[in-house]
Amino acid sequence: MKNKIQWFLMIATVVYLVPFIVSGSEVVNRFVDFSLEDPHEKKYSQLDMEGKITLVVLQSRTTLQTAVDCKTELKSLAQENQKVQMIAIMDLRKRPPLVPKSVLKGKISGQDPTSKEIPFLLDWDGAVTQALGGEDNKCKVLVVDPMLNIVYKQEYKKAGIDSEIKPLLDELSSRQK
Repeated sequence: MKNKIQWFLMIATVVYLVPFIVSGSEVVNRFVDFSLEDPHEKKYSQLDMEGKITLVVLQSRTTLQTAVDCKTELKSLAQENQKVQMIAIMDLRKRPPLVPKSVLKGKISGQDPTSKEIPFLLDWDGAVTQALGGEDNKCKVLVVDPMLNIVYKQEYKKAGIDSEIKPLLDELSSRQK
């Protein structure tokens, strides 16, 4: 009798806990609600993305040059397709200590020639970047559809732009009126 009760409790625990554990570990498939500023203190939020196809580059200070290369290549896709916009989000939670934000803004903007053309949002605490699955030392590319669903998320690879991202943008654009 004691064994039957133990088995019943074990099965009940698994049946009730597994869905809870699985739902907590699912990958984010909807873009997070956010409010970030660019180096010129212009604010951006999720509302700026609604109804548009958005290419998002997640970067950190350690991936600045890789992100510049990535944004330079992706920029042409956004220019070719009027239904596509681009933003970049930089994770700055590991910024150098005691360096004022204004100095860091100027330095980063000076090292990133794409920051004048592509909204470059500063994530000072890294919360938005982390919520989207960004990682230090990795530059990631996300494609967000007009309904704010993340339909593509991969580490930046030059080969993936033409083989994966461009066809996806074309498909999403053809669905939009």
